[in-house]
Amino acid sequence: MAKLKTGIKGFDELIGGGIESGSRNILYGPPGTGKTVFAMQFLWQGLLEGETVAYDVMDKPFPRLIAYFKSFGWNIEPYIEKGKFIAIQAFPHFEPYPKDPRVIYFNLQDFEEMKRIDRMLSEKGVTRFAAGDFSEQLFALYDLRYMEPVEDWTINWCHYDNIVNIDIMTAAAQRDMTVQRAVDLDLNKAHNIFLFRFNEEKFRRELRIVKMEGCEHPLEWIPFRITSRGIELIKEK
Repeated sequence: MAKLKTGIKGFDELIGGGIESGSRNILYGPPGTGKTVFAMQFLWQGLLEGETVAYDVMDKPFPRLIAYFKSFGWNIEPYIEKGKFIAIQAFPHFEPYPKDPRVIYFNLQDFEEMKRIDRMLSEKGVTRFAAGDFSEQLFALYDLRYMEPVEDWTINWCHYDNIVNIDIMTAAAQRDMTVQRAVDLDLNKAHNIFLFRFNEEKFRRELRIVKMEGCEHPLEWIPFRITSRGIELIKEK
């Protein structure tokens, strides 16, 4: 399977050239630890390489996401106009606020509709897809009997249609058993897991590759900073 570069200088060399096409990936950690920026940088790298990418903006207004990209010098608007950056939103739209004509809306609770959207993205040639971020607490809304086929569909979809699928998951401060079981299911089925944290002793953000199939990778925490150009690794002295 092809490796897709993350766009993070020095990181691709640590993971054998990039993230494997067809894989399901989870970026996991507390708020403010760099998960969303990692996913955005990955999508931006795809655009630079001429790929078509998609983002499930969840409950965020799309103009805010566009501005967030732009804050790193990543202007996605020309790519939106060309159909190279596709935005979908998995949460119902709320009146009286207007729908954004650049966003494809659907309801995550409708499994058949979700599959239709995924197939549409495949037909448009999407190679990179990111969703989130979403809190673990969201899992409390769904029964495991619904969650498991959704997970299995997603794994098959990204594998057979050669898409890197990234979920941005925010760790909950507290979990009940319903949330715990759903999170365990999600993590167990992922091919690759990237853990993010804020190191309070050293006052810096760090990430760790917990699991990455078919790849020799470092196990230690990797320090990084978020700059005006996105994520940059910190070289230890």
